[in-house]
Amino acid sequence: MKMLAETRAIDKIFKRRDRYDVPDWQRQKVWNRDKKQMLIDSILRGWKLPKFYFIESAGDNYLVEDGQQRLNAIWEFFSNELPLSDEASKRYGGARYYRDLTRDFSDAFDDFEIEYDLISEASDEELKEFFQRLQGGMPLTSSEKLNAVESELTNYCRSMTNHKLFRETIAVPNTRYAHFDIMTKVAMIEIEGLDARLRLTAIRDVLVAQRNFASTSAIGKRIKSALDCLHTAFSANANTLRTRTIVQSLLTLTCKLIDTGRFKGNEVKLRQFFDTFMSELARQVEMGQSATDSDYVRFQQSVSANTKGAARTRQEILLRKLFLLAPELAEIFDSSVVAESGVSGRIGNLGKSIADLVGLTNAKYAASHGEDLFKPTSKTTQGLLRIQKPVRDLDDFKNLVDDLYFLFRESAGSRLTDRWPKSFIHLNDIRTDLRHDLDHGDAGKVRAKRRRAGKTFQLYAGSGTPYTLEPVKFPLVQSALLSAIEGDLRKILYEL
Repeated sequence: MKMLAETRAIDKIFKRRDRYDVPDWQRQKVWNRDKKQMLIDSILRGWKLPKFYFIESAGDNYLVEDGQQRLNAIWEFFSNELPLSDEASKRYGGARYYRDLTRDFSDAFDDFEIEYDLISEASDEELKEFFQRLQGGMPLTSSEKLNAVESELTNYCRSMTNHKLFRETIAVPNTRYAHFDIMTKVAMIEIEGLDARLRLTAIRDVLVAQRNFASTSAIGKRIKSALDCLHTAFSANANTLRTRTIVQSLLTLTCKLIDTGRFKGNEVKLRQFFDTFMSELARQVEMGQSATDSDYVRFQQSVSANTKGAARTRQEILLRKLFLLAPELAEIFDSSVVAESGVSGRIGNLGKSIADLVGLTNAKYAASHGEDLFKPTSKTTQGLLRIQKPVRDLDDFKNLVDDLYFLFRESAGSRLTDRWPKSFIHLNDIRTDLRHDLDHGDAGKVRAKRRRAGKTFQLYAGSGTPYTLEPVKFPLVQSALLSAIEGDLRKILYEL
C-alpha cells in the first residue's frame, strides 16, 4: 500500500465532484445543519481541517474513504443550498449564502486547500488494518453485513458480481464488496420500485423476504439481460462507468428499456446516449456556479449525497435527457413513460426558480443601474405563474412561448442588446416560426428561416417540429426550454 500526501483547493474539488465516489459506509451518520455551518465558518476563517483520505480509482477518480460529510457540506455551500449561521453571517458582511459573499471572502473560500492522503495499490486487508489503527476499529461496511444474509436473492446478487460487466468493463474497483453493493441496490429497485429505501436495514429486510428468489424469475432475467446488454454496449473498459451509483443508475434505466420487449439491437444507441450524457454532466459540474442546466447539477447532487428519493431523481433525469438526446431510442417507450420522467414536477420547480431568479437579478441590477433588468408588468407577473403549469398541446405551447417572449425579450428592452443569452435567441426563433408567416420574401431566405427554426426546435425536442410533435411530449419541450432559460438567468446573475 502506498500513501502520498497532497493538497488541493476546494473549488477544484467542487468543479470535479463527479470524480469522487462516496462509499455507503460513510453515509451512516448525516451531519446536522449546525455542524455543517461550523465547518464552513472554519474554512472562511482559514482554520485547518482534519486530513481527508482518498483511495485512487480508475483514471483521475477517487473513492472517499474518510471525509464525505465534510465534502457534502462544502458542496452544499458552493451550491447555495447551505446558509451561513446567523453569527457567521454578521462576520461576513451579512452574507447568507456563497453567492452573497464579497469577492475577498469568496476567493478565500475557493482557494482554501484541504490536506489529504492519496492511497494506492492497497488490498482490502491493508485498508482494514490501516483504518482500524486510524479510527480505533473499522466497522463492517453495509455490503459486508448484507453479504452474510442467507437468502437466494443474496446468492443471486453475489453470483451476478462475476458477470463480465463487473470483471471486464466497469471502472469501479471491487473494494469492500462494492460490486455486491451495486447488485443489491439494482435488485432492490426492481423489486420495490424507484422509491425503495436503499439503506442497510431496508435491503436486509428484502433479502430475507426474498429468501426463495429465483434467478429464472422475470426480475432475475431482466437484470441479467441488462448486464449482458451493457457489457455488449461498452465491451472494453468504460471509464464513464466509474462510480457505483452511476453503474446502478444505468442498470436501472437499461432494465426499463429491456422491459419494453423492443430494446434488442439498440445497445450502440444506448452507449452513445450515455457517453453524451456523461460528457455533458462532467462539463456542467466543471462549470460550478455558472452551470447552465440544473438537471445535471441535481443529478450529481443525488450521486454525491444519495439521499432519500435520489434513485428516482436520477431515473427521471435520465429519462428526460433520453427523450431529448436520443429520440430514436426513446421511441422504444410508449407515451405513458413521459409522465414517469417527473416532467410535471420539474416544470413547476423550474417556473418557481425562474421567478426567484428574475427577482434576484432585478434587485442586483437595480443596485448598480437604478432600474430593473426585466421590467415587471401585469403581463409578466401573470406569465411567471403560467409557465409553471405543463402545456397540453400546440396551442398551449404557443401561449407559453408568448409568455416567455414577453418575459425575457420584450421586458429586457435594450438592456441586453448585443448580449442576448442563447436561450433568449432560441426563444425568438421559435416564436417567429409559431407566430409569423415565414413564407414571405426571397425563397432562399424563407428556406434559411425554416431551417433555423427547425434546428432550434430540435435542440429542445430532440426531433420534429411543433406541428408534428405528439401532444404528450410538449411538456418535455417546455421543461428543456425552461431549464435553458433558468441556466442563462443563473449565468446573468452570476456575472452581474
